[in-house]
Amino acid sequence: MDIRSQISMVFHLDKCIGCHTCSIACKNIWTDRKGTEYMWWNNVETKPGGGYPTQWEDQEKYQGGWKKENENLKLKSTGKGKIIANIFHNPHQPTMDDYYEPWTYKYED
Repeated sequence: MDIRSQISMVFHLDKCIGCHTCSIACKNIWTDRKGTEYMWWNNVETKPGGGYPTQWEDQEKYQGGWKKENENLKLKSTGKGKIIANIFHNPHQPTMDDYYEPWTYKYED
């Protein structure tokens, strides 16, 4: 059986003071191994804005979402051929430049 899981949290933003304690706690838990220092597992974002990573909702650029083929829905980013072709490098993944420090304020967004 192919089991995949995902964990998410939702915070009441009326009580959030923007301190990023949740980000730091999550980072300390999930990035304790060598080579994972750059990872952030908790994205704190406020809308409207560009999102995190920058413009992550751009489905044409990152090939996310669904497409309809012959009355069936399929994920845009998957398929055996695409997975094998992109096994070591996925050109549709955000680059490091698309990620920014959680305290980088982009006022123009």
